[in-house]
Amino acid sequence: MTTSLAGVHGVRTIDEVDGPWITNVLRRSGAIADGASVTIVSRKAVGTGQMAATYRLVLAGDGSYGGPESVIVKCASSDEQSRSTGLLTRAYEIEVSFYAEVAGLVRTRMPACHLGWCDAEAGWFVLVLEDVTDGSQGEQLAGCTVDAAAAALEELAALHGPVWGSESVAQRAWLNRASAESHAFTTSLVTPLLPGFLDRYGDRLAPEHVAVCEQFIGVLGPWLTRPTGPPTATHGDFRLDNLLFVPGDPRPWVVDWQTAAWGPPAGDVAYFLGGSLTVADRRTHERDLLASYHQRLVAQGVEGYPSATFEHDYRLAAYGGLLMTIGASMLVQRTERGDELFATSAQRYAQQILDNGAEALLSGLP
Repeated sequence: MTTSLAGVHGVRTIDEVDGPWITNVLRRSGAIADGASVTIVSRKAVGTGQMAATYRLVLAGDGSYGGPESVIVKCASSDEQSRSTGLLTRAYEIEVSFYAEVAGLVRTRMPACHLGWCDAEAGWFVLVLEDVTDGSQGEQLAGCTVDAAAAALEELAALHGPVWGSESVAQRAWLNRASAESHAFTTSLVTPLLPGFLDRYGDRLAPEHVAVCEQFIGVLGPWLTRPTGPPTATHGDFRLDNLLFVPGDPRPWVVDWQTAAWGPPAGDVAYFLGGSLTVADRRTHERDLLASYHQRLVAQGVEGYPSATFEHDYRLAAYGGLLMTIGASMLVQRTERGDELFATSAQRYAQQILDNGAEALLSGLP
């Protein structure tokens, strides 16, 4: 069991969260004075995540309170299948650990964390986070504007650059999870899912998109073990659903760090551009956005990673979007929006692969 705030016991579900508990959290995090107290006025489910349950708690304090008017509380999913997936993938442990150990080392804009607690063995966790009250979640299905995409990529560079190749960050076992065993596990887990995925979504995919999926899963093992270039801290699920936009503020807030990992930065970039832009917008602006990201990366102090190498890595990394789509769609709770999201994502990622000629790169894998 791990906790990032001494003196606060963990909770498993939102039903266990009450005024005294939130008061204790905010006192010990320094958000309110020791003598202040708070009550919960209301709680409401927010977000569209399928592996965790997220709530906005509206708060009221006494005369000396002076703390936040609301907070976000994130707990394990109440759905047994989704919670089992969270436990299997260590998603809950990863997010709590990221806020505790890495968030302060990077420059990406993200909510402050008042508390992070996780029972990694049983699969329970809780996070109490700053509420970006005026923020609106990006709409993955609609896609974002090119300006929003450029701003999002700037936040990615602010994540990747500061800890680029850091030996101390790489030593964190919860973050640096790639190994021969983990690659074999992923291959054995995802490969059998493809028939069910195609049975569920195949009629929404063009024949050439189905062919891309089949070719990729056939070489999933070698793709996972390919050389990936310089490693850094990555988000792993960087898409519009995990970004909050505030009107009049060009910088988005980045949330949902359950898939953070030590790995190739091009994976985050390819995953975002392939899934969070419409196919038409990506085709029109892809090269300029890639150049902009690379310039921002260099501005963060990164050296020795030429743009040509980055673009090669980007092309091959685009398959990561398919991997996430096939795996997540079959391992989390099924919803109507989820079906629409996974089908659209598969279409976009497969077309991204085709547009960039990435299939040719698979033939060079061992």
